[in-house]
Amino acid sequence: MRTGFLRMAMLLFAGVAPGLVRADELPPLTTPATAEHFPGKFIWADLFTSEPDAAKAFYTGLFGWTATSLERNGHTYYVLWNEGRPVAGIAPLNVRFKTAAKARWVRFISVPDVGRAVRQVTDAGGRIIFPAHEASQRGAQAVLADPEGALIGVLHSSSGDPGEYLADPGDWVWEELFSADPTVASQLYHRLFAYDAVPDGRVARTDTFLLSSGGYARAILTPVPKARGAHPAWLSFVRVSDLDASVAHAVALGGKVLAEPKPPHPDSRIAILADPLGAAIGLVQLFDEPAPGAAP
Repeated sequence: MRTGFLRMAMLLFAGVAPGLVRADELPPLTTPATAEHFPGKFIWADLFTSEPDAAKAFYTGLFGWTATSLERNGHTYYVLWNEGRPVAGIAPLNVRFKTAAKARWVRFISVPDVGRAVRQVTDAGGRIIFPAHEASQRGAQAVLADPEGALIGVLHSSSGDPGEYLADPGDWVWEELFSADPTVASQLYHRLFAYDAVPDGRVARTDTFLLSSGGYARAILTPVPKARGAHPAWLSFVRVSDLDASVAHAVALGGKVLAEPKPPHPDSRIAILADPLGAAIGLVQLFDEPAPGAAP
């Protein structure tokens, strides 16, 4: 695991800090830039919300993230930082989403070619939410809906992808895709993003899969819960040091518990929350030190 000393050394070497981000540019994902890319890895997150200021207050309060702002297309876009590293953005909810939801997270997958990824998703029956475009210092990106309607971003970072490391508290650590037909979805995501999809041997059911790339588990693919209002969607998890304390803090900040903290597994414990505007997010507390990419 990286240490605070290493993070500080990286910042000093790079010569950047959150408060020094230029007001007209997105921060690069990797500083200093590299040529390394890890196709299939989730490398960025954007929260689209009807109340960006309220969202900023909630997430900085919950995770200890810091925030800087920049102006994009006449709107304020917040960049959220964990220990000096950019981890997410907050943007105004756009009518392109065509949804009653007031907020939702979108995670971005590293891809070699954004244009090709867009064509592959649309050819498979998905649709474009935000067309492919180049973002200053960030690279090419697009937001799509897969054939079942689950939102997913694709991104080719111009500064290289963040390395393969064990997530620290405040970092994104895991992804879960809820599908109406996980078997069909596993085949689709293999074609779209070259994920290896194998049955999750930790559970008895045969319709739950682990998605992996480059030798690392990236996500779990599982059936949509049998609950009112449940639908195909991606759910992302952030690592926390103390799950119970984080859940209580989220509620105090105006969040809602969607799934209470579960009894501990050998190496993890999870809960699912909604922020004050309804965006779902998962929390994970890790008890041991599993290998990077290990499923919680």
